[in-house]
Amino acid sequence: MYKIISVTDLVRNASSIARDVASEGTVYRITRGGRGSMVLVDEDYFNGWMAALDEMRRPDWREVHDRTSRDIIAGRGRDLDVVAKELGLEGRSHTARRGPARRPARARRKKTR
Repeated sequence: MYKIISVTDLVRNASSIARDVASEGTVYRITRGGRGSMVLVDEDYFNGWMAALDEMRRPDWREVHDRTSRDIIAGRGRDLDVVAKELGLEGRSHTARRGPARRPARARRKKTR
């Protein structure tokens, strides 16, 4: 899902917005003064974009993309889970959506004056 909110809304509702981004993968476009200012996304989404940009920095990325696309259409691909198992890699593939990270509760500090 994609939502547009102001910086003021972000400040007022930061906790619920963070929960929404982490659990639902919602992308927030934050505006300041009525104009786009920044984008708030979860880390998996961000890492995917960064990986794509890294690939596109290669001088031959278009040829590699075209060749790979033809292979996929022709059914000449291999399932990521099968390759990961062959390589002995643990964990799930990137296609599995993971839930928000569980963090241990921290003890609250006493207020001091």
